[in-house]
Amino acid sequence: MSDWSKYPFVRMLIPFALGIWCCVCLPWDWPPLIQGVAGLLIFVFAIISSSTLERQRQSWLFGVMMSCYFLLAGYAMTQVHRAEVQKAYFRNFENDTTYYVARVYDYPTERPNSIRTVLTLEYQFGDSMPSRPVSGKVMAYFQKSDTMFPLKYGDLIALPAPIREVSGPKNPGEFDYRVYLMRKGISGQVYLKDGDWLDLQVNNANPIYAFSCRFRDVLLASLQRSGLSDNEFGVAAAILLGYDDNLADEVRKNYVAAGSMHILCVSGMHVGIIYLLASFLLGFLNRKKWQKTLKQALLLALIWFYALIAGLSPSILRSALMITFVIVGEMIRRKGFIINSIAASAFILLCINPNNLFEIGFLLSYSAVVGIVVLQRPIYNLLYVKNKLLDKAWEITAVALAAQIATIPFTLFYFNQFTTYFWLSNLFMTPISFIVVISGMVLLLVSWIPYLNTLVGYMVWGAVYVMNWVVARIESLPFSIIKGLYISDLEFAFLLLAFVLLLLTVSLQKRGLFIAMLSCLLVVMASVTVRLYATDSQQGMTFFSVRNHTAVDFVSGGDHVLLADSALMADESIVDYSLKGAWVKQYLSSHPQVVGFEEDFSCDYLCKKSDLISYGGKLLALWDDTRLSDSLSYRLPVDYVLVRGKQNPDVQSVANIYEAKTLLIDGSVPRYLAERWMVQAAEKQLPVYDLSDGAFGVGLGE
Repeated sequence: MSDWSKYPFVRMLIPFALGIWCCVCLPWDWPPLIQGVAGLLIFVFAIISSSTLERQRQSWLFGVMMSCYFLLAGYAMTQVHRAEVQKAYFRNFENDTTYYVARVYDYPTERPNSIRTVLTLEYQFGDSMPSRPVSGKVMAYFQKSDTMFPLKYGDLIALPAPIREVSGPKNPGEFDYRVYLMRKGISGQVYLKDGDWLDLQVNNANPIYAFSCRFRDVLLASLQRSGLSDNEFGVAAAILLGYDDNLADEVRKNYVAAGSMHILCVSGMHVGIIYLLASFLLGFLNRKKWQKTLKQALLLALIWFYALIAGLSPSILRSALMITFVIVGEMIRRKGFIINSIAASAFILLCINPNNLFEIGFLLSYSAVVGIVVLQRPIYNLLYVKNKLLDKAWEITAVALAAQIATIPFTLFYFNQFTTYFWLSNLFMTPISFIVVISGMVLLLVSWIPYLNTLVGYMVWGAVYVMNWVVARIESLPFSIIKGLYISDLEFAFLLLAFVLLLLTVSLQKRGLFIAMLSCLLVVMASVTVRLYATDSQQGMTFFSVRNHTAVDFVSGGDHVLLADSALMADESIVDYSLKGAWVKQYLSSHPQVVGFEEDFSCDYLCKKSDLISYGGKLLALWDDTRLSDSLSYRLPVDYVLVRGKQNPDVQSVANIYEAKTLLIDGSVPRYLAERWMVQAAEKQLPVYDLSDGAFGVGLGE
């Protein structure tokens, strides 16, 4: 990559992506007119002066100006895509709204307790206003019923106002679901019971997406008719069609732990297999020039048809777009450079939706491809293997190593984990997945032929069964996945910089770049070491905000004790979502000592006796009016009183027993009772905090 003129899209992509990041993370509300004028002036000046600068050997200045232009373009385009800047944004008129007319925007998917889909708001109505066109997307959860869910993509429905805003994270380290939805253009959510909405019996679907949904349903049904069921059907549907709604949680967990989750996403590997197979089958069209052009056109049509039946998901669109650049380059007799083609596809996708830059699938996909293209061959050349079979195994391992090195910053930052047997998994899974994709494509082609579809179905079932078995065995190996690997924003930035410097070092073979890469890694190691050292002195308690549950964490150094109800600890999904983020940031074990409310407990830094807890000089009382109302003849001074469960509000009784500094209303308290507790506490002038508003943290010095 020493000659940057060969990589124009790389030079455009870097400042464009930086502009997108600046708009989201460092917002500065420039008026659109000023942005447009500034961008136009930079562009015109750069074009007019380019020839003069070339003669004066200052062409680098032209590159700087063009980079500024694309940075500004990325910033402006991101602002334009923000839902709230649209004139018809539904939040601007919601005070006058009685109900909305909305279109089903996404394929409805079944959840454990509801049917989930995305709605696009089309119109709003009010008692004192005519219909008005509006814009905006909302996440809708429909109540499950015994009958089949009647809605499909494109259907219009009427639903009542208002649309509830998505709340931000309420616990430290918790996943920010609000930001996640906002970056998808979704700015609200609603739960609809059976009688809350009306099917208008009108379908306003995009014909291309509607065809994609219907055709995928037909193919899913054909897979089931061919004998696939249970886990084998779920995996085959995910691999072949990108449909993972039937994928069991246990199977998904096994693939994640084995480092093979990418196989279950229709992505570059699947598109590449189909391209290679189709290119081989169309090899007879290589004789004449017009035949080669026809072959490339057929390949292009096939790739996009497969993207269509796979649901046009972001991962398949990325892969189809990348390979389109390769095919078009061959059609116009220009070979091109693979890195430039990758950058071109990323640039186009970011132009379509700038928020793709913050999609973890987008980042993992492109980083893995770039890592394989740049690093696979140098890694492979590190060892020379004479045996052909072992050499092929080493080649596959080199691909896995290159992809893993490239994605390490993202897996650590977003998932706080590392899969240790990814190399072993890919060694087995690559050839097996190749068989699954090929046999699966054949099954889809012959699914309408009796007996033959059953025969091919057994082949697919066998291959998927072997794949699931291998993944389960790898997942069961000791230390298959290392969790709790937290890195800060700054450390993530230095890891990304180290990865970029590694790519440049391999490409340019410059010693200075290698030293700079090692320096970045040294900064990361020093930062992690400092934070680890600081954990030895950390002490404090956290009252978590968990709906319908109680959770209080007492921390001392690297150890902690959790006061929680048994129902919470039995629900692993809630623990993962609400609690483990805080534990990861504090380098605490994900399996603490759990203490129940009815038991006494004592350790070096914590003592629980009945409903009283002593911790680091702080005294916490668990309010239970049935056990303490008559047991004390004086007011006991405590720092905090925690109210939990369905207890009738009685702040006066609390004040008669405890001389409390703060009253805490737990998330297990029903909303109607919590509001009464708050009112009574305000009347008694007792400081009160409702944990439904967010977690409450206390340091020992407070």
